[in-house]
Amino acid sequence: MALSQEKAPSAGKEATVTIVTTVRSLMIKMLREGIPIASIARRLGVSRQTIYNWMKQAEQTKGERGPRKRSSKLDPFKDYIVSRLEGFDVPATVLYREIRRMGYSGGMTILREFVARLKADHVQRVVDRFETEVGRQAQVDFASCGTIVHNGRRRRLSLIVVVLGYSRMIWARFLVSQRQDALMEHLEMAFKAFGGVPRELLFDNLKQVVATPRSDDQEAVIQPSFLPFADHWGFQPVACPVYWPRAKGKVERAIQYIKKSFLEGRTFTDLDDLNAQLAIWLAEVANVRIHGTTRERPVDRLEEDRRAMLPLPGVGSFPSTIVQKRLADHDGRISFRGVRYSVDPSILTGRRGTPVDVHVGTDDILRIFHEGRLVAQHSIRPTGSPPVDDPRHAALRRALRQCPTLERPHGKSPRYLQLPPPGESPPLLPQPPDVQVRDLLAYEGA
Repeated sequence: MALSQEKAPSAGKEATVTIVTTVRSLMIKMLREGIPIASIARRLGVSRQTIYNWMKQAEQTKGERGPRKRSSKLDPFKDYIVSRLEGFDVPATVLYREIRRMGYSGGMTILREFVARLKADHVQRVVDRFETEVGRQAQVDFASCGTIVHNGRRRRLSLIVVVLGYSRMIWARFLVSQRQDALMEHLEMAFKAFGGVPRELLFDNLKQVVATPRSDDQEAVIQPSFLPFADHWGFQPVACPVYWPRAKGKVERAIQYIKKSFLEGRTFTDLDDLNAQLAIWLAEVANVRIHGTTRERPVDRLEEDRRAMLPLPGVGSFPSTIVQKRLADHDGRISFRGVRYSVDPSILTGRRGTPVDVHVGTDDILRIFHEGRLVAQHSIRPTGSPPVDDPRHAALRRALRQCPTLERPHGKSPRYLQLPPPGESPPLLPQPPDVQVRDLLAYEGA
């Protein structure tokens, strides 16, 4: 009896172990079939945490016994999933529908786990690509910051931020335009402030830089008008993968840092004052703080970045001014973005219009040239504004209209000649009535 009493507990433990082993085997089988963990827990009558614990123990046991590759229903579709996630951040639910149409019969859980690992690895590769090399990369992006009154007009306020990948040095400036010429001008300012040019610049598919985002079939296409600027300074433009905001996390965090720690609650008088305050804040606060990731001050690591970056070329700034062709009409004006601007009327040469070159700079000044000579300069007005006339052009136009001019008679000459009968004098032709002559300015003022 004593022996049987001692063996009874042992037999009970062995039965319990057998039951647990059987339940774990069922769990593993259901996991392979892709059944959700919540459904497995309900079927086996245990908690989800117990399932997670068993899964962890199974992984540890697998590691002790050595790796053993097991087939999965997802295996035939992994290459397709990898190819899809290389270009886009496709949700697991979308991938599930796509591979179901291709014959996948497994569940969602195993797919979610595989997709999660791929996405984490992909983002880390994009980040690590630049993380380990000094002077290789800078991240660039725009941010919208509301509106501001600039030169008497309310304009959208933007922020451009450039962050060096290794040192985390921040260069930033507020502006009222996100045009390509403004981007190029401010990048030049950043290069000069850093004392060098990063070998690669990472952009978040800005339309000013990227003509066609990357797809499954081809790499991103850079704007042809931006490539000469990149060649001028020697850097390689790189487009951020579509829908991968974490790949440019350095510049994203810098933008939020500036918005919250500098711009929030700030008072200023105009755009120049705001940028002057920003420059002081960057120099005295942002770039001298202990960075949370590097545990060093960005300004202390800048010298390493500068030594590894491309040196500033011994050439001037890239000519980022936009040049467009226009025709000056008989009134001595051109049309540009829905507004008419006056030009020097002395250049008008024909009835079909006089060709001129319109130069648009980042200072919002319109400069008009004819055969290399500046013939007009105006501040750009909003679309739909009334005509913009230089008083000197109006005065010269009045003077030219008062000068007599010789004009050829209009119409075709008659091809016949009527003679009077013999002995008669030619008939008197009726005289035209007197017509009052008025200056054209009287009609313009009507």
